[in-house]
Amino acid sequence: MHLPPLFTETDRTVLTDFIKAHPLGTLISIKDGTPQADLLPFYVVQQDDTLTLIAHFAKANPLADYVNGADVMILFYGEQGYITPNWYPSKHVHHRHVPTWNYEVVQVRGRASVFDDVKGLMRAVGTLTNIHESTQDTPWKMKDAPADYLAEEIQGILGLTIDVGEMIGKFKLSQNREQGDFDSVVQGLTDSGQMGLAEAVARTRG
Repeated sequence: MHLPPLFTETDRTVLTDFIKAHPLGTLISIKDGTPQADLLPFYVVQQDDTLTLIAHFAKANPLADYVNGADVMILFYGEQGYITPNWYPSKHVHHRHVPTWNYEVVQVRGRASVFDDVKGLMRAVGTLTNIHESTQDTPWKMKDAPADYLAEEIQGILGLTIDVGEMIGKFKLSQNREQGDFDSVVQGLTDSGQMGLAEAVARTRG
């Protein structure tokens, strides 16, 4: 990934928080020399300086045949959107601008391991569920499902851990624009209903 310094983020706390906020990752692995991509929701486990990502996937997915013990990459995406040069006041002065795309992405490299023990799978599914049900008025709990049904569902999945090595973020959010153009990007995104991206851009300058 091309990483101009102005757009590069290396703070692991910032990157970890980003993953927690955008947990659906694109897992990139290699099968017989060919890149494979799987979308999986992950959660983060932190212990001292060690970071682990945990997910699960269907047994029917052939991922387990080639990913166990392999080095993999995961991409986590945040806000993104098209930026028209018409938003730049300076464009109307010298016209020396072209369109661009703003985006947020965190790239993780690590070693994958597959697990199939029932306790581990129950913990993985339960933890992921609790994280995302915590925003509900009446959170769903695993015990809400009949025990025999839940056991059948658990039998149909495998767990995945990623021991995280390198993490790097690229947040390309108009940081290279002069203040007037920058402010107009925020306003243009706001006016077009892209509030998430507008807020992400604005945060880069406090």
